[in-house]
Amino acid sequence: MKFIFTKNLDYQLDAINSIVNLFDTGKNIIQNEEIFHLKNAHQIIPNELELDYIKIKNNLKSIQIQNNINIDEWKEPGFEGFYVTPDFSVEMETGTGKTYVYLRTILELNQKYNLKKFIILVPSVAIREGVLKTLEQTKDHFRTLYNTGFDYFAYDSKKLNKIRDFAQSNDIQIMIMTVQSFAGSERLVMRQTPDRFHGEKPIDLIAATRPIVIMDEPQNMESDLAKEAIKDLNSLCRLRYSATHKDIYNLVYKLTPVDAYRKGLVKKISVYGVKENETGDFIFNVKNIKTEKGKNPKAIVSIEVKDASGQYAYKEVTLSAGDDVYRKSKNNEKYKGLIVQDIDANHNRVELSDGNFYIVNQVPENKELIFRTQIRETIKSHFDKQSEIGNRIKVLSLFFIDKVDNYIHDNSLIRNIFIEEFNKLKKNYDLFKDVDVSTVHKGYFASKKTKGVIEYKDSTSGSSKEDKEAYDLIMKNKEQLLSFLEPVSFIFSHSALKEGWDNPNIFQICTLRETNSIMKKRQEIGRGLRLPVDIDGNRVYDQNIAKLTVIANSSYEEYAGGLQQEFVEAGYKGLVGLENKREIPLTVKTTKYLHSEDFQELWKRIGQKTTYTLDVLTDELTKKSVDKINELDIKAITVTVEKGEIYFDKNETLNSTRDKDSAGYRENKEIHIPNIVDRIARETDLTRKTILDILSKVDNLDLVFQNPEEYIRSVILIIKTQLHNLLVNNGLKYTKTGEVYEMDLFTEFSALSSRSIATEKCVFDHVVFDSKGESQFAEGLENNSKVKVYTKLPREFYIDTPIGKYNPDWAIVWKSDDYNKGEKFFFVRETKFEYDDIERDTSWEEWQKIKCARKHFAELGVDYEVAQEKDLSDLIR
Repeated sequence: MKFIFTKNLDYQLDAINSIVNLFDTGKNIIQNEEIFHLKNAHQIIPNELELDYIKIKNNLKSIQIQNNINIDEWKEPGFEGFYVTPDFSVEMETGTGKTYVYLRTILELNQKYNLKKFIILVPSVAIREGVLKTLEQTKDHFRTLYNTGFDYFAYDSKKLNKIRDFAQSNDIQIMIMTVQSFAGSERLVMRQTPDRFHGEKPIDLIAATRPIVIMDEPQNMESDLAKEAIKDLNSLCRLRYSATHKDIYNLVYKLTPVDAYRKGLVKKISVYGVKENETGDFIFNVKNIKTEKGKNPKAIVSIEVKDASGQYAYKEVTLSAGDDVYRKSKNNEKYKGLIVQDIDANHNRVELSDGNFYIVNQVPENKELIFRTQIRETIKSHFDKQSEIGNRIKVLSLFFIDKVDNYIHDNSLIRNIFIEEFNKLKKNYDLFKDVDVSTVHKGYFASKKTKGVIEYKDSTSGSSKEDKEAYDLIMKNKEQLLSFLEPVSFIFSHSALKEGWDNPNIFQICTLRETNSIMKKRQEIGRGLRLPVDIDGNRVYDQNIAKLTVIANSSYEEYAGGLQQEFVEAGYKGLVGLENKREIPLTVKTTKYLHSEDFQELWKRIGQKTTYTLDVLTDELTKKSVDKINELDIKAITVTVEKGEIYFDKNETLNSTRDKDSAGYRENKEIHIPNIVDRIARETDLTRKTILDILSKVDNLDLVFQNPEEYIRSVILIIKTQLHNLLVNNGLKYTKTGEVYEMDLFTEFSALSSRSIATEKCVFDHVVFDSKGESQFAEGLENNSKVKVYTKLPREFYIDTPIGKYNPDWAIVWKSDDYNKGEKFFFVRETKFEYDDIERDTSWEEWQKIKCARKHFAELGVDYEVAQEKDLSDLIR
């Protein structure tokens, strides 16, 4: 089977002609002494084109008006060696034939201006292989259109003779290069003088040709190393092609996602959101616990982090005991109120302030449930689509997985689920009921032979030698996969092999990962956006057929919202202006007030250390815990599948509709019940006897079979809450230890100027604030004549409580109007401001710590309260 290429698609011709007409200045062929020297000294055939920048600038403006592009400021080309090199950009949505367009542009530039030397720069092996495949597919098509041939090859540092052929040939030459192949350390290869080059450097031969450089996905070639290497090519000009430019240089043509969807140039998109109920929403994956002699352990944890643009992605963060997970996640609401309580290197676990423990590399118990539902929905959608469109178009489904071991072995989880679900579903479909499942699926993974044995490996970068071989397999089978003579129709590939290849007949994409996918949604759907082809190689434009279904491992709202956010970030409707301002850190220093008599007296009172003892009645704890546990309502483990379509509305805004009738799909499975008594005892620090006593008296222990993890976590939280309530209110007592905090807690540190204010009464020359309310409170302290000295207490100053360490906010010396009589007050204040927009809600755990602090300071004879008024009106009570 061969692809049939259409020669007269208006939008493609517009993109081609826009570039070609750009250089039409009326005096295009240049003959001067330098070109003459190059031809004779090196026997090189260079591109000979005079670039009249004034006329090109005028041409650009005319073309931008014609293409409904806002006229940008002309970006003047800079000198690169002896020449200036201008840049021009073309924006085309994924799946609309961007590669075809720039290849045909090469032929048009040759036909009109006799240009012959072209370099296609790509950022990865994957895209390089895709370009080579397109060149192979279009060669006959272009020969028919232009009655001329061309030579093309991929640059290989081990085959440098190809560069001499490129420089000296009088035919059209197209060299495809990855940036990595001639940048960095590889740059040296180009600058050596191989024996067969007679003292010449390969890079000098290339530079002498003044090639036209075509950059495919230029936003991935913006590093300093890449820019320097690209300059070495001495290009006549650079043509930049992408759907998602980072920086646009002299935009010539633009085909937006809105244009592509509206004109039916790509498939429509449907989304199946697959989501487990509540327990599965929370991701806190402990990857490692690092220990260092003399230092507290730190945990490397994968959490969902919100970036400056509001987008979410799973990232690894380093956490220490006392860290606020909410702040570490950049204010992701899922983590609100959660503090790292303890990092236990001996037991490889992290405890959060909600009472839950998280073990290093703990695998989510219900991943099989999510995988099975996703795979079933993919197979069902595949069967429905093939039954609907018949035998003229072959349907393909693509699975992205992140662990090869989950598929390649006979007992692999994903392989077994696929086989089971395929065999269950095929009975209901005439087209598939007699199909042998072993013939319909195949994996394309990076592999290598070791002592005659093939070893498969997880891909990380997508650009290794083994990855290239995986791409070769996919590319070589591209047409074969479209034939019904080839039974394979379900493709499994590594999630890192995500760029540069696609197949037009992919109608389903399913991402199977052990955490929510962090692959860009536009990148993910890009593998299947191209319009499908029939068995004769013709494109199919019927929008009832051309529909891509994404089976996502997140809720429908999360997936649609993520995709919408990516379009917003790319400049489409809804974009909010963001200020990107880099601040110079401020050094906060101590002041003379640190050694003042007033502060020394304050510190003598509040700097005393205490220890606490606990006493609680087990019977009372059991009764209160049982009462609360009996109120639990635990839902069964379910998976919800929500279906909907994503589209651009009449206002050019990305929108979506959801099929609500599909909500509530339930998947039942055999439930594994862990040793709940041991786990609850371990995580509450209570005896097994006490836990057995509590569980034997509850009325709803059978709920553990509904959802073991949610039930256990809920019971642990209830017991810890009741225990803390009893301890704090009745069974907690503080006594002085005779030890004190030293003054060396007060040392200089760095802070952002935007989060601090200058002071005149504080022991630091600036106060660093966490909220607007704290800023106003500090200003009130500065402006009140009764305040003689104050400080925001350092983090290292804390009180031990049964719930964890507590760090109060402020310490203040206040002198009344009748100061001459010697009246002065020393107090500590915690501030909580009800109307402070960025102040997080005070959690139960923090209020418990405040209760503990009251008992601690009462033992010291220090006035301690919570202040809630920014004007200091409730400072003294």
